[in-house]
Amino acid sequence: MPLAGYEAILVLAGFFLLLGIIFVIWNKRERGKYYNSILLTRRDVKESLTHEPERPWLHAWQIGGRISLIVGIVLLIIGVILWLIAY
Repeated sequence: MPLAGYEAILVLAGFFLLLGIIFVIWNKRERGKYYNSILLTRRDVKESLTHEPERPWLHAWQIGGRISLIVGIVLLIIGVILWLIAY
C-alpha cells in the first residue's frame, strides 16, 4: 500500500476522534441546557431532580460520540501498525 493510504487511515482516525469528542461535549451541554431550563418552565421539580422519565434523545449524542471514539481508536491502531510494518 502506498504511503498515501496509511496517511488516509490516520486522517480518518483523527477525524473520528475529533468528531467523538465534539459529540460527547455537545451531549453534556444539551443535557445541561435541557435540565436547567426545565426548572424554570415546569412545575414538576421531581423530573428535574431525578431525570425521570429518561429522555432517549438526550443520550443520542453520547452514544454517537462513543461509537465515533471507538471507530477512531481502532483506525488509529490499524494505521499505526500498518505504518510501522511498512517502515
